[in-house]
Amino acid sequence: MAGGLAYSNIELSIRRVIFKEIEKRNYREKEPFEILISTYNKLFDAVSELRHEILLLTIQNEKLRQENLQNGQGTLEGKVTEKSSVLEQKIYSLQEELTNLHRRKGEHAQQIVDLTSKLQETEKNLNLKETLLSEAETKIIALKDEKKQLEISLSETEGGNQVLRDEHQALQIAYASIEEKLKILHYENIALVERLMAYKAHDAEILNKENEHFVKIKQAQMQKELEEAASEVKVVTADRLLFETPLLSSSIPTKVHSKFDAHEGEVNALQFNAAGRMLASGGGDRKIKLWDIGQNTCSLRGSLTGSNAGITSVEFDANGSLILAASNDFATRVWTVEDQRLRHTLTGHSGKVLAARFMGDTSMVVTGSHDRTLKIWDLRSRACIATKFAGSSCNDLVTIDGVQILSGHFDKKIRFWDQRSETSHNEILLQGKVTSLDLSRDRNYLLACVRDDSLVTIDLRMNQKICNSFTDDEFHVACDWNRAAFSSSGEYISVGSTDGTVFIFNTSTTVVEQRLKEHSSAVIAVAWHPSDFALASCDKTKRVVIWTLKSLNDIKNFMVHLFLGNSIYTIKGNANKKKQNKNRPKYQYRQHFSISVYTSRFI
Repeated sequence: MAGGLAYSNIELSIRRVIFKEIEKRNYREKEPFEILISTYNKLFDAVSELRHEILLLTIQNEKLRQENLQNGQGTLEGKVTEKSSVLEQKIYSLQEELTNLHRRKGEHAQQIVDLTSKLQETEKNLNLKETLLSEAETKIIALKDEKKQLEISLSETEGGNQVLRDEHQALQIAYASIEEKLKILHYENIALVERLMAYKAHDAEILNKENEHFVKIKQAQMQKELEEAASEVKVVTADRLLFETPLLSSSIPTKVHSKFDAHEGEVNALQFNAAGRMLASGGGDRKIKLWDIGQNTCSLRGSLTGSNAGITSVEFDANGSLILAASNDFATRVWTVEDQRLRHTLTGHSGKVLAARFMGDTSMVVTGSHDRTLKIWDLRSRACIATKFAGSSCNDLVTIDGVQILSGHFDKKIRFWDQRSETSHNEILLQGKVTSLDLSRDRNYLLACVRDDSLVTIDLRMNQKICNSFTDDEFHVACDWNRAAFSSSGEYISVGSTDGTVFIFNTSTTVVEQRLKEHSSAVIAVAWHPSDFALASCDKTKRVVIWTLKSLNDIKNFMVHLFLGNSIYTIKGNANKKKQNKNRPKYQYRQHFSISVYTSRFI
């Protein structure tokens, strides 16, 4: 109620002020016109009197003339003449005065016209201001209503705030008590962790002692078996040696083991698993196919589906249980090899994904896309945990120890990233777009395929400098995602060319060691067998070719890795052939071994 009275008082005061302003304006604009009109009326009355007086004088003058004519007397004529001249002068002066009055009348009439126009303009302004005033009054009424509503809302909000304050105080009290309990539990947890660590250290000591004892026994047993094996003569066949032993050869595969149409479209990616007995291929038909590599055949094991566009990259994890693939449908997917089921679909890129790699373990994945970004994914949460903005389309990438990321880009640069930083800490500018990257097995050298029809190797230990370049007059890079690869031994580099030739370069001499010609179209990707006994290549016309060694004569030296328990036995040796007889086309090999034994300890 008090608020309503205050509003009415304010409204009355505003109206009084407006009324006083209007009265002042009327007085200011009306007073000059009133003086002018009164002056004009007085002049008009004076002119009328003068006209009347002139008329009387004219009549009197006419009478005097007639009297003068009738009388004909000289004296009277002189007097009348004198009186007539006086009257004529008076008439002349009155006429001049009349002329002045007419002139002043015209001036006053013009002033009246001007003032009338000003008055009309003023009236228009007055009407406009009255309209604005009415609009302002309407707006004031609306604002008053709005203000009332806001006051009601304010009172409700204040009441809610008071309730929240009370709840906040109660929560603070509860938080203080819980924090005190947490501190107590934290100290108890520290004490328990210290006790647990002490127990674990004691258990680790015991386990290490047992392990050392076990290793000594195994080492002695292995030494004895190796001595017995070195003294025996073993007969093996080439195919069995190629696909059933974990040997690492330094020879070049040149024999066509098998060739087949792997997909309905072009084949973009190839990868052997760690055991070397399975080959994965990804193609433009949106499928990944798994092939079992036998002694003389290559058979289809299964097809992995789920992608909505062509596959651009495939990779097995270290155990060979998972397979990772990038696709042109802006997504990356993970399948399990055993049951061939799709496990994860990683979406978030705004362009086609051209590369995908595992980072150290199977729970982390890094992808590179045409949208100029790199993304790191956690497969446990199936979410992107980091995005790195490269500024250029990423054609391929590799990882080192799950921490460093090396990416090749459309802008001719190789960028070096740390998983923990948002920007690259180093860049190398090449002479063309980077189509692929590959690491040597010892992680010391990086291979880059460049669009200017060359390959370069970079020493990652020597300030990341380019150490060698590989070119040939007949070698031409087929496309922007042409894949080159190191051999497992690091002695050779293989890459496909536009004319369907597979070039194999020697990393030491940078010369072409071998040209493999079996494809009829551009070769897109190559992949080495983990033991280097085989090489796979694919082209744009869905053809895959697997190359192997012609025979055991091609084996110059080899390496065998044996994993027994917690020990790794590495056996290096060479083979010398000795023909038994002409009727037996097999060879006997006597190996000369140098053995290195590495043991792992429990931590």
